[in-house]
Amino acid sequence: MNANQQHMLDLYRFAQHDEPAPPAPGTGDLRALRAFRTWRRFQAVVDERTAARRGRWAVLFGRPRTSAAPAAGTSRPVPAAAPVVPAAARPAGRSADPRCRA
Repeated sequence: MNANQQHMLDLYRFAQHDEPAPPAPGTGDLRALRAFRTWRRFQAVVDERTAARRGRWAVLFGRPRTSAAPAAGTSRPVPAAAPVVPAAARPAGRSADPRCRA
């Protein structure tokens, strides 16, 4: 007996007792899958697997890391900011940014 035949039998039995019909088979499948996916994501956060997974995806797809600190084991230097020259020490008519030619 498959699920549809069982459902038809259940409909008949519930109709004999004047009770509401049970839901059709497969009605709550998507809801159950979403609930399971949500539970798995919650477990990943609790087990601290989310950060590790993001790091693996970043390595696989070559996306730059979004954190300010370099990853463990890397010795990537942090670029230095352009020096700020006080207005009194600058020649007149020059921008504070040495890269600007205006």
